[in-house]
Amino acid sequence: MYEPSKRHLSLGSYYPLLVSLQQQKPSPPLLRRSFATYFSPRPRNLPWIPPSSAFHSLTDTRYPKRRPSDKPRRKRASLKPPGPYAWVKCAPGEPILPNQPNEGSVKRRNEKKRIKQHRAFIMAEKRKRKAQLQEAKRKKIMKRVERKMAAVARERAWQERLVELKRIEEEKKKAATA
Repeated sequence: MYEPSKRHLSLGSYYPLLVSLQQQKPSPPLLRRSFATYFSPRPRNLPWIPPSSAFHSLTDTRYPKRRPSDKPRRKRASLKPPGPYAWVKCAPGEPILPNQPNEGSVKRRNEKKRIKQHRAFIMAEKRKRKAQLQEAKRKKIMKRVERKMAAVARERAWQERLVELKRIEEEKKKAATA
């Protein structure tokens, strides 16, 4: 029959370095306090050792947030009943007109309508901007042509004025010499 061990564990069995250092030489109070702080059984105020357990990452039994698995998770789509999305009431043998489906038989009807309207609005705005741009371009080109024509007219008028001034100058010279 075995008896449980009656030997009590002391600090010396856990930390022989601390006990041997304390027995060999009395240390100053500051040094003794620092050793007691670093090698005490319950460390206090040490930020790099968590207070709960020094081996928390080894003893953590919780699952990680996303567990790896060999098959994908089941989707909610697997819960929907089998069969078509919507049942269309019709007489057997009669063709169903595509422009007159039953209510709910066209998937995303309102969303598609909204998308079409949005695209139509965008295209209308694009055409409007294009027309405005063409009009502005046309006006700009017309103003440029008008400026060029005005410059040509000014140049022609100035040449005519020069010819007139030369003629007047020659007449004055003739009158002065005669």
